[in-house]
Amino acid sequence: MNSSSSASGNSVHDRHDQSGYVVFCRDVPHSATLREQATAAHLAYIETVLDELNVAGPLYDESGTRTVGSVFSLRTKSLQKARQLIENDPYYKAGVFASVEYFPHLPAAGKYVGGKIW
Repeated sequence: MNSSSSASGNSVHDRHDQSGYVVFCRDVPHSATLREQATAAHLAYIETVLDELNVAGPLYDESGTRTVGSVFSLRTKSLQKARQLIENDPYYKAGVFASVEYFPHLPAAGKYVGGKIW
């Protein structure tokens, strides 16, 4: 697991109230069965943490037909809270993810943020 952040005290979290974490989860090879078995519990869990999510969803291969991971944009500035949210997900608990990477993130522009923040 990776956690990218600034130790200088001038991180994106220090500068912007809208910041959070984006998390990329890559699946283990041949994860379809694991995903299928955990999907109902995963979706139920997601419903309990909707207030913590900006957006979340599956990642697909180039064909757009095979799920290869998940991405989460989280509404927390705490790496500890971000890890808690991901590690309590039934997909994580079922061993669906081969890797999980955490990145401080600033949603700065686009339809999702309603235009731009500047």
